[in-house]
Order: sequence, then structure tokens, then C-alpha cells
Amino acid sequence: MTLELRPDQREVAKRLVEVLKTHPVVGLQAPTGWGKTPTVLDVIKELKVFPALWLVPRLPIAIHVHQHATRMGMKTLATAGRERLCAFDYTTIDFMRGVCRNCALNRPLSLTDLQLSDSLDFGRIKELGETLQVCPYSLQTVLERDRRYELIIAHYGRVNRLIRAKPKIIIVDESHNLVIPRVHQIETRVLSMILEKIGFSEPEISNLIQSPEALKTVLTEVLDMILTIDDDELRPYIEEVMEMLRAQVWYYAPDENTINALEVPELPRNINAQTLFMSATLPLQMLNNPNTIVIHRGWNVPVRVDDKFALTYNNIIKRKDEIRRYVTEKYLKPSTVIFTTAIREDLLPSDGVVWEDEITSPCDYKDRTVMLKTFGKFNEGVNADCFENVVVLGYPLHPPDVMRRLESRGISEEEFVTMVITQILGRAIRSATPPLQMPKIYLVDRRFRAITNRLRQYEIEVINT
Repeated sequence: MTLELRPDQREVAKRLVEVLKTHPVVGLQAPTGWGKTPTVLDVIKELKVFPALWLVPRLPIAIHVHQHATRMGMKTLATAGRERLCAFDYTTIDFMRGVCRNCALNRPLSLTDLQLSDSLDFGRIKELGETLQVCPYSLQTVLERDRRYELIIAHYGRVNRLIRAKPKIIIVDESHNLVIPRVHQIETRVLSMILEKIGFSEPEISNLIQSPEALKTVLTEVLDMILTIDDDELRPYIEEVMEMLRAQVWYYAPDENTINALEVPELPRNINAQTLFMSATLPLQMLNNPNTIVIHRGWNVPVRVDDKFALTYNNIIKRKDEIRRYVTEKYLKPSTVIFTTAIREDLLPSDGVVWEDEITSPCDYKDRTVMLKTFGKFNEGVNADCFENVVVLGYPLHPPDVMRRLESRGISEEEFVTMVITQILGRAIRSATPPLQMPKIYLVDRRFRAITNRLRQYEIEVINT
């Protein structure tokens, strides 16, 4: 079945075509569920800017784009990283230990050996590699150089590799990720075990944990030694450490006894291709770009600010029992999803709540009270439009010193919170038209009053002013 654009999408596609004919950097902001993906795919087809490189922050989005592109008749290659494609399910640790050198599937391959369909996703690439008895990741590398593909879809982290394919245009999907970092976290207890295994003393470990940036430097220097640790229980944590080493900002969270790392994707500075940034919440610098097209819903999402408390760290320490009773009585009810940060999880009772770590899909528990982390795995790219109540518990910030460092990257505290809230509400309201049953949305923290006007820019209206 082919995919046809709506009249409003066709009009926006025409505007994008005209702007892209004369400007190298363009933005598109449209609400969650409006249909940015098919609109931009239509623009690529109209301009014939092949190959196009479409960057995504997560693989489920890659599948979504691939499905739309295939329905629109585009020759599409959806790629993935080495771990996802490995026929033997090896992981990053194995790759860094050199397992690929002696792999039975590690043999030369050329395009002349292949009979390919017009579109492939990474699942089919893996199947094809296993059938041909060649490394699926090496097969993907060959396919990325095949000029038959009009669209290549890849994770942000693979952009440097795929720039070599000389794309004519780059689409940065969900580009708010260039501002709102991904959060990595590991318990200090586990880090201590890893460092002890390679000979660090307890005082040395304690000092490093108190100085996270120094810890990052040390972990980078001793990575080869860490890779020699033969401990199945520690293996997933070592994998997480390796992921964290890509992150730019590290900090110690003493209330959680964790080391946290914030990873902000970075694009190459010199991209010799047109670039289109798209999101429901573009960074401020893109919104100020005169070549950005902003699509409005034409209707507002109503929210209520509960300003009884400012849920700061100090207030929680001083009035924890009082605030917990208030939150329990007012917001622990069936069909409620609560987004909150780790410091405020203690405001929720241990029983009666379904916690993020226990679930794979929030809507599987739509009749319960579900707690999701504001900066966790469900803050983007998933549906939570099945709940009757949506609660954001606390003003979503990182620690003050971390926010200062993010501000040095060009984003203010109020802008950061506004983008986070808009993304969270995008999980609950995923349509361009008003849902048949609008959820009741509560922003529970006095400080939300400060961003009322900013929220209005994203068609979020505080209705209890």
C-alpha cells in the first residue's frame, strides 16, 4: 500500500523544497504524530538528493522511517551497529578483544557476489549475511557503498562512517537529542568491584569516585586491563562503562551512589551536504533560524500546575513525609503514568506502583499507576497515550553544576525544561488532532509557573493560572 500525503503535508513539503533549493541548513518543527517523516521523505524524492542519510537516536525510529520509505517506493537501507548484526551475538567487549580476526565469517565480499532487493533493513542484512556465510556487519559496509540506495538510515553514532558515502542531504531526526543528553548510570559499588579487579586500592577508588572527570580519564587509560576481566556477572557493567566513555559530562550522584554520564550526540563540523533538522521541539538556535518551518497544531494541550510545593532537594529532605502523603493521596490512582527523576522516586510508596525497570511497554499496565524516569528509556519514542492521567513529578533538571555545563553548550535551564516537558507530553498525546479522550496532565512543582509562556510556544496551555 502506497503512502499519500495529506493536503497540509503536501503544502509543507512544497515549502521545504523551495527553501532547500537555496539554503544549506533548514529546520522543521511539527507536533508529535503530525507526520514529519512521510513529508520529509516526499521532499527527498522531489529533490532527488540521493543518497540521503537519515540519522536517528534509536533503532525503533529507524524501522519506522524504513517502513514509510519503502511504502513510498524508495530504495532504502536501514543500518545498525556491529552488536546488532553479529551472527554469533558477540558484544563490544568481544570486538575489542579482537574476536573478529579469527571469525569464520570474516572473509572478503564484493557487490558482484550479491543479488539484492531494492530495500533492506538490518534484520534482513543479518539473515542475508548468515545465508551467504559472511559477516553481516561487513556485508552492511559493502551495501553502504552501493549507489543503488536512495536512502540510508543510521544511528547518530555511525554518522562519521556514513559521511564517506557522500550523502547529498542529511536528515537529523529527533534533533532535540543534540541538546537533551542521554543519561548513562552505574552504581559506585559496581565500579569499585571493577577497579578492585585490576588492582586499585580502596582509597584510590574512593578518590576517583569523588572526582568523576578524573575517573573517566583513568578508565580510558586502563580500558585494556578492564577488558581482561573474566567475570560474567561484571560483564554487562563493563559494557556500560564502555558506553559511558563516549559521554561528555560525568558527575557523582551521592544520594543515589551512582556515577552518571551525559552523552550529547555531536555531528561532524564540516558536513559537505545540506542538513535538515526535524523534531517536535527544535533547539532554540534552530527555531531562530529564518529557514525553519514551524507547524502548529491549531489547538492547545491543557495542563495544570500543582504549585503546593517546590520539589527541590532541600525541600524534599525537610518535608519528605508531608510531600509523600500529599503525592500518594492525590496522584496514586489507576490509569496514571508518573514521570519523575531518581531523587523524587522516594516520594512514591514502594508498593502500589509499577516501576520502569519492571516493564517493557507502559500501556501493558494502563489500569495501574506506572512510574517512568524523566530521563529514562521511555522518555522518547514510545506510546503512553493509554493513560487517563499524566503526572510530571518535579521540575526536571540535572544537578546545578551539570546544568551550568549544559548552559555553556548554549541552552538555558528554562529552555531545557520546556523541551523535556514537551517531549514527555508527546508520549501521551500522539496525534495531530485532539484525542477523543484528553488525559488530565499535572505538572507538580511550583517552578513550572516560570515557564508558562515558553510552554505556550509549543501549544501547551496552563489552564489553572
